[in-house]
Amino acid sequence: MPIADLNGTKVYYEVTGDGPETIVFSHGAFLDHTMWQPVVDALSGEYRCVTFDERGHGMTECNGPFDYYDLARDALGLLDLTGAPNAVFVGMSQGGWLSQRVALTAPDRVRGLVLVGTSLPLLSEEELAGFTQLSQGWLGMGPVGQIADAVYGIQFAGTDYDGSRYRERWQGKPPSAWTEMWSTILTRRDDITDRAKEISCPVAVVHGTADVAFSVDSARAMAAAFPDSRGITVIEGGPHATPLTHTDQVVTALRDFLKSL
Repeated sequence: MPIADLNGTKVYYEVTGDGPETIVFSHGAFLDHTMWQPVVDALSGEYRCVTFDERGHGMTECNGPFDYYDLARDALGLLDLTGAPNAVFVGMSQGGWLSQRVALTAPDRVRGLVLVGTSLPLLSEEELAGFTQLSQGWLGMGPVGQIADAVYGIQFAGTDYDGSRYRERWQGKPPSAWTEMWSTILTRRDDITDRAKEISCPVAVVHGTADVAFSVDSARAMAAAFPDSRGITVIEGGPHATPLTHTDQVVTALRDFLKSL
């Protein structure tokens, strides 16, 4: 298995395709690298696609507390490992948060950003309270019953997509194994709203109208915050995890963005 020792953490990754442009895909919280497989299948004939499991997800370790700059350094480490001078970074939800921080910490390595089902500002007090309550149930009783249903609903609400394999993976670990992931979401993300103007690379946003985690209005505001915004692709009926449920539309948006660079 391709395992990289990055920043003291064993990180699982895959490289698919061999094109002139490298794309680094980062997944959302409680998913893993496989969420990008349908998109990679469509693009790997033209581009080199790098996917990986973020800390504590899939087959990647979690050796202690981490933040989104740590995840950004892991992504940059994979870029070094694959010998790519730069890449387009594509991130969904949590993957979008780490991709934004890649652009802030190593702007010369980022050809462009595509932010899918993600956000720029911190969670509101109401959102934070709701996710805190959800985390307490998850860590106390495990990702079962209504708790698992709630997180599953955030990812796939309003679609008939079968994401049951992710539910099974949540339940394949003891609840305590998810402690650091929840802590990072709830307490370790800094507010970079005022720093968005420092992200000078081209940025495109992709967002579903049925996303219950972040609204389309918030996605539009995020897109407008970047100096070189390439606009927003709105996917009608798309939930949070649009790369899995609305693959063709996500692929079209990505391909159009990549060809524009």
